[in-house]
Amino acid sequence: RTNMLEVMNSDYIRTARAKGLTEKTVVNKHAFRNTFIPLVTTLSGMLPGLFSGAMITETVFSIPGIGSMALRATLQGDIPFVMGYNLFLSALTIVGYIISDLMYAVVDPRVKLSE
Repeated sequence: RTNMLEVMNSDYIRTARAKGLTEKTVVNKHAFRNTFIPLVTTLSGMLPGLFSGAMITETVFSIPGIGSMALRATLQGDIPFVMGYNLFLSALTIVGYIISDLMYAVVDPRVKLSE
């Protein structure tokens, strides 16, 4: 919300309004794209965080799942499982950043995917 208000007070938004564009066009075509840039950055790191949150939630509510299994393996010293789980979280982090890079090309017109 704060970022949207900041974008709506930008010079290029005032210019778009001065050109006679409707408010709907100004918001949808100009403001939303620039509002999504920080959102894409934030969401890219949240993918592995979901599994960390699952560990806490599953432990507190005694729900069987990957989070409680990872915690139990950590407490019991199951090194191969812990290493595999960390590898899985690392792969999720990389996938999140790749998706983030692809979304930048969609959201930010200055970023182009090159070959």
